[in-house]
Amino acid sequence: MSKKNICFISLGNLYLCPYIFKYISLLDDDFDYDVIYWNRHAEKEDIGAKNTFSFEYQMNDNESKIKKIKGYLKFKKYVLKILKKRHYDSIVLLQTSVGILLRSFLKKEYKEKYIVDIRDYTLEKNLIFYLLLKDLINNSAYTVISSRGYENFLPKHDYILVHNDIFIDKEIIEKFQKRKKNKEKIIISYIGLIRFNEQNKKNILKFKNDDRFLLKFIGTNALELKQFCDINNIENVELIDKFPPSKTLDYYYETDIIYNLYGNNAPLLDYALSNKLYYAAKLNIPILVCPNTYMEKVVLEYGLGYVFDSNNVNECDNLFNYYKNINWDIFSKNCNNFLEKVENDNMIFNSTIGNFFKQI
Repeated sequence: MSKKNICFISLGNLYLCPYIFKYISLLDDDFDYDVIYWNRHAEKEDIGAKNTFSFEYQMNDNESKIKKIKGYLKFKKYVLKILKKRHYDSIVLLQTSVGILLRSFLKKEYKEKYIVDIRDYTLEKNLIFYLLLKDLINNSAYTVISSRGYENFLPKHDYILVHNDIFIDKEIIEKFQKRKKNKEKIIISYIGLIRFNEQNKKNILKFKNDDRFLLKFIGTNALELKQFCDINNIENVELIDKFPPSKTLDYYYETDIIYNLYGNNAPLLDYALSNKLYYAAKLNIPILVCPNTYMEKVVLEYGLGYVFDSNNVNECDNLFNYYKNINWDIFSKNCNNFLEKVENDNMIFNSTIGNFFKQI
């Protein structure tokens, strides 16, 4: 009996979509899977697929519009050639845009046999894009989202939710729970790819030389803030450049509050659930979030952190008082309640998508 064959398609490098493993984990020995990805950053990647097809066309975010369009059209041609030759049982689209590129082919050849995975706002305010996306979603077997906040800009549909949570060993979690928490100096850390530096500069000025707080920016692009800190004579900010993933939990262990202050009032920022939310809940570390975001809604609903209003002149005092008055037993229960919800949502995803794969 021949194996079923699934194809995953990514519009970028695979290290940028680790959620692919949520799907791969549902495939048993009755399945093979191939991966087609756009190798934008010249990174050879292997995630255990039977066949890996790498589209070689280097492109950064700041490329000209003409080069971008040319790249998308070349990628579409490359993918269609593979799909027409290999006849997969099902296709998983790892971004919204790759689905839009292949929509006509998918609708004709894979109606109700493909999955769309939506991880971010794209161009849904554009009416033409919105209508194309609606057609893509309506002809899919399932459309998966990583935040219920996305339903604010997506077409009405019965979406499957799966979380961007991470696995952390139980022993490590217990180690974090036993940490000393009532420190005189509160360390607030932004750990990962450092983005939104205009917002970061605004927040740095808010905490400028307040000796109750130390701000750490840890990851790629962190050093872009050095000149700003030097010019403004800021002494309570520490900058650490790109680091190996194996050190992530070490940096969280030194952290009292997780920084998630990216801004608001833009679709890219307002509706997502950051992966830092899951680090916060699993490691029992409060998280700082911006007002008027879906993160605010979840953090307040479950009691997982503090909504930081940078326009409030007394906000640093308010944050200091919040942290000093945390009841850690209650906070731990709040984290567990949220993680129970995450586990239940993920179980529904596993059951629904797992059964779909078995029935194709």
